[in-house]
Amino acid sequence: MSVVDNVPEKRSLGSRISRIVWDRDEKPEHERKFVQWLDLHLFVIACLGYFIKYLDQANIANAYVSGMQEDLDFTGNQYNTLLSMFTAGYVIGQFPGTLLMVKISPSIWLPFCEILWTVLVMCCSVAKNVETLYALRFFIGMAEATSYPGMIWVLGSWYGPSELGKRAVIFQATSAAGTMFSGYLQAAVHTNLNGVGGLTGWQWLFIMDGVISLPIAFAGLFLIPDIPNKPNPRARWWLRQKHLDIAQERMAQMKRAPPTGFSLQTFKKGFSSWVPWAFFVPYTCFVLGLSSYAYMNLWLKATAPWKTNVTLINIIPTGGYALQIVMALVYSWVSDALNTRYPVIIFGGTVALIGNAILASWPASKNAIFAGFFLNFTVTSTGALMLAWANELTSGNAEGRAITVGFLNTASYVFNAWVPNLLFPSSKAPHYPLGYKVTTAFWAANIVGTALIVLFVRRDKREAHIAEVARENDENGGGVKGIGIIGGDGVSARGDEGSSVEDVKVR
Repeated sequence: MSVVDNVPEKRSLGSRISRIVWDRDEKPEHERKFVQWLDLHLFVIACLGYFIKYLDQANIANAYVSGMQEDLDFTGNQYNTLLSMFTAGYVIGQFPGTLLMVKISPSIWLPFCEILWTVLVMCCSVAKNVETLYALRFFIGMAEATSYPGMIWVLGSWYGPSELGKRAVIFQATSAAGTMFSGYLQAAVHTNLNGVGGLTGWQWLFIMDGVISLPIAFAGLFLIPDIPNKPNPRARWWLRQKHLDIAQERMAQMKRAPPTGFSLQTFKKGFSSWVPWAFFVPYTCFVLGLSSYAYMNLWLKATAPWKTNVTLINIIPTGGYALQIVMALVYSWVSDALNTRYPVIIFGGTVALIGNAILASWPASKNAIFAGFFLNFTVTSTGALMLAWANELTSGNAEGRAITVGFLNTASYVFNAWVPNLLFPSSKAPHYPLGYKVTTAFWAANIVGTALIVLFVRRDKREAHIAEVARENDENGGGVKGIGIIGGDGVSARGDEGSSVEDVKVR
């Protein structure tokens, strides 16, 4: 009997509700238990890894408003340059890092990068000048570059379409948790450790971040499972053969191909698909549009009554990150429950457009400015939905998935390395008369670009339907009985359970 055959079972009301909220209810019990087992190991280490990434990435902003600016004598546009050095390293390291990860193995490459960036973050505590920070942040960016696209690729190797969107969004939401925790940690060390051992509060922040991050990085060596057809031998303590049997059959049913190796033909095939090019504009505009809320703490630092209170400057923005987590849960549940991506992405982009429009008008009311910033916080999770969608559209080619996700992140951060410097120069803080107007336009382009992707998907589905009907008629003269995943590009709806042509939805 197939390992994914359905088995009738009696379920309590609470069990039925929890299964609908977390995963669709069609799965047999042993497959559901397998997915839960994945959640306890793979998904937990994925979220912890991304948590420490943002803990170690967001600390620079918290340190800057907590004394580092004065201690290292920042002047002019040096803070923006510092941010750009990180982004430059991120851009350079991302695409080759993602390809190296696929070749070497995620369970080695991702923990190695986490350990490297953690050590470099701790080195920031002893920096004596801005130039040293420039170098450190550049290499931190290179080390962190593979974390997001790499783990999205790993998750896409184990979870199906009805499972991936929710988990990808919650995975991304841990970035908000890491940023929130960085704010609370900076407030705590400023209060309790400032001056201890001759170190300031911002120096202790970098040290404490490293203490938290290192154990999680080492745990990844034993918890990241790699991929179903080539599992991590160090993960065999939790990933047994029965789990691999289920995983391999699930991936086969979804037409999700294992890696076969990179070649010139692989790159040609990956970039000849419309998917990376169609996603380029909306995803890049998403990344650039997000930059608007990053300057909230600088507005607080320049505005009474908060500007003299370091603790409040660090804590108030964490409310936005809490909202970000809540909305991530809402967006992910709605997307997977409705088995669709684009309406949620467009709705989130519309909310962000309104928030940026408020900031572009720069109203006299502080409450209105707060509303503008907080509306922008809500949209972060839609980026994960976009990458989950791209993953699904390229599921028939493992290298194609890596190329698409790596390309989208790299290309978007190429622009993110310099565009914020033009839009948000330090001399124009905290108003930025040009910045918020342009980010409003970015969100408009994000919405239009997403709508265009829908047209491409519908075109492919229509062509695949016609081809399937013709094939069926050639073989036996019958009608279409039903197909799961349509076409090698993985243009799919319910690829994990299979669906008829009539049931196929644009995701």
